Amino acid sequence: MPDDQHLILRPATAQDLTALLALMDSILGWLVARGRTEQWGAVPFSQMPGFPERFTEWTSQGAITVAERGGNPVGLLALAPAVPPHIPSGLLPRGALFVHVIMSDRGPAGQGVGQALLAEASRRAEARQAPGVGLDHWAGNADLDRVYDKHGYVKVGEYEVNDDGRTALNSVRIRHLQPA
Repeated sequence: MPDDQHLILRPATAQDLTALLALMDSILGWLVARGRTEQWGAVPFSQMPGFPERFTEWTSQGAITVAERGGNPVGLLALAPAVPPHIPSGLLPRGALFVHVIMSDRGPAGQGVGQALLAEASRRAEARQAPGVGLDHWAGNADLDRVYDKHGYVKVGEYEVNDDGRTALNSVRIRHLQPA
């Protein structure tokens, strides 16, 4: 019988897609219930036009890491070498990996998951000899600022997002792994 406290990180498979989208929808619901729609909006990921297909593609490319406890998904990391086109050019070094999505269960099962997934992102970037790991997040979240500062992610810029009638300011951060 597996230890429910033991965290396992593994590549996602096609069999994980339904559970991972449900986890993402649950986390989004938690954010929406607290009025925090600035980064992700309020439409469940499973219902966003094109997102389930993009997530399926990321999984087939090996970009998704699942965090599990007791056989249940409690977090995920979407890490890829492609920096999204909405990130202003020049903010991230060429060859950096990019965290497209990082989420963890908001209950006790999610304790320590974000930290483990950020460490996994750095490990994978180092294995590829990438100069760093980039990410973006809603600029108005001081909690995220503290988390990413603690893990060595330095703010390198901001950009404005206009999506589905909402406008948000997002921060871009990099954790440098090799000299730029």
